[in-house]
Amino acid sequence: MSAALSTNNIKRGRMDFAFEVKTIINPETKEVEYYEGIKPLNKPTPTARGVYGGNLCGQALIVALESVPANSGLVPHSLHSYFVKAGDDKIPCQYKVEKLSDGRNFANRLIRVFQNDELKYIIMVSLTKKNSMDKARKDYHQNNDTVKKPPLPIEFQKEVDSTFYKYSLNDLPTQFSYDTSGVLEYKFPPNYIDPKFNENEHLLQPGDRSLSFWIRVNDNTPGKSSTAAKFAGFGVLSDSVYLSSLGRILHLPNYNNGLPLGALGTEEVHFFSLSLDHSIYFHDEYFEPKDWIYVTFSAPKLSNNRALLTAHYYDQTGRLFATIVQEGLVFFRNGSEYKAKL
Repeated sequence: MSAALSTNNIKRGRMDFAFEVKTIINPETKEVEYYEGIKPLNKPTPTARGVYGGNLCGQALIVALESVPANSGLVPHSLHSYFVKAGDDKIPCQYKVEKLSDGRNFANRLIRVFQNDELKYIIMVSLTKKNSMDKARKDYHQNNDTVKKPPLPIEFQKEVDSTFYKYSLNDLPTQFSYDTSGVLEYKFPPNYIDPKFNENEHLLQPGDRSLSFWIRVNDNTPGKSSTAAKFAGFGVLSDSVYLSSLGRILHLPNYNNGLPLGALGTEEVHFFSLSLDHSIYFHDEYFEPKDWIYVTFSAPKLSNNRALLTAHYYDQTGRLFATIVQEGLVFFRNGSEYKAKL
């Protein structure tokens, strides 16, 4: 197999180079392959225990795409993963890929991520050939076979919330993140930073509160992202902001002095947190991480020092294209849990 991301006619951007991988061992069987990252992955902050979880997810998605034939048309539609141990930002990661299935329309890959033979991250990725509603509708309308014509593709979604319309994207200031070496950019509406701009939010239980913001990958290379860069880019941004913003959900006092500092790479003053697992559902392959993406998230449950978080990702037309679910470990500091507005 050729080195990753070397496919002809793919114009590589910043995300491609950041997460390049190479084949390190020729497959002993058709069912197992081995890869290694070309460069070490970054921490979210200099004082973090290990590498940023979104970076692990992003590089693992590139590995999954590399493990299927280049012209197969297969793209990820879901993944489920666990962070086993903190990753070292001084050495590249190694990836063992087990090809669990290769079907006509679906493939499944189990990927174990190692550093110095120590397991750091494990991820199951399912890929499909059919993950574009635009293409499905086009195929339907171009199919003139009255006998074998497939049923009309239908879809529905959770509608985007009112903040999407309330604040103009162009009027919001851009904030840069220290995490992942500044590869992410954010725009936070006023009602994200200060709950007083959300009428009646104080009457809701924390599990019913939701927050929204804009995010994108800071990659100014021209044109659309390659398939690998697109999914890697989303993997990176899909693990940002929401867990560190639990203090805002809980209405903790002086939440980061009015700034979402958890998103900007500084330590949250009220609690320590880390991600335990991470799941992504790609509802459609039509998205671009270099464009501004609208995120709405909530924390339906907090118990036993674990917070369950869900987030929906919309493009600028209000189309829901991805959903994440994550559980995070949370330890409050200095009695902050008693200050929460529950």
